Amino acid sequence: MIPRHITAQVILSRPTWDSAMEAINDHWNQGYYITDFDYGAGYYKIVMSMGTGWNGQAVKYGKSMPMSDIKLYWDLGYIITNIMHDGCDWIVVMSGVNKGISQTWLTRTDWDDLKNSINEGWDEGLVMTQIACDNSTSTPVYCAVLTQMPDAYSQRSKFFPGAPTCDILDISDGSNIITDIYDVDGGVLAIAASGTGWNQQAIAVKPCWDEASDFIKRYWDKHCAVTTICYYRGDWIVVMSK
Repeated sequence: MIPRHITAQVILSRPTWDSAMEAINDHWNQGYYITDFDYGAGYYKIVMSMGTGWNGQAVKYGKSMPMSDIKLYWDLGYIITNIMHDGCDWIVVMSGVNKGISQTWLTRTDWDDLKNSINEGWDEGLVMTQIACDNSTSTPVYCAVLTQMPDAYSQRSKFFPGAPTCDILDISDGSNIITDIYDVDGGVLAIAASGTGWNQQAIAVKPCWDEASDFIKRYWDKHCAVTTICYYRGDWIVVMSK
């Protein structure tokens, strides 16, 4: 889930989540919030942004899903803005929002079952704002977050099997922009939405972080922001938006 506005960004790179949390805390004190992150090639890449309009943030992580913490922060007016399983731990990011936004949590052990549940949520006017999968055991555990947005907001998705390419941007047409890219079910699932507040995008698929970083810096100079980052089979996928 991406915010409607971003005014400044930094990207943290750390080899462990514990070391990442030290840097995250430092940047929280400067007014930055986590807006996306992923793990690949031995490093966590954490995008932290200013100007989001959020009013607080909490990170909970551990071997099991922190459902009691999630419910507690929901009651405090926070929503889930990022989730991930890094092969060892669940990492959940919850952010404070000013609007009344409600969320529903789904857990399935079959990808097709999860897709059917997401489609049912769409039929009920909900939007899918996060997906994550724990593949550390013989039976995968898929999680998804469905969100009731207060404003006009619609979604569509497209699955790209195998190696990703910049053709992923085809799902973005100005009125619909990419909000998330996920590594699931042997391919890449791209989610696009309308009503996000963004209307232009550029995407890069790079085989190493140095090339991805060069792309990011180039588009930062064009007043774009990193809105999506995903590591998939050795490639970094980066979406920049304005």
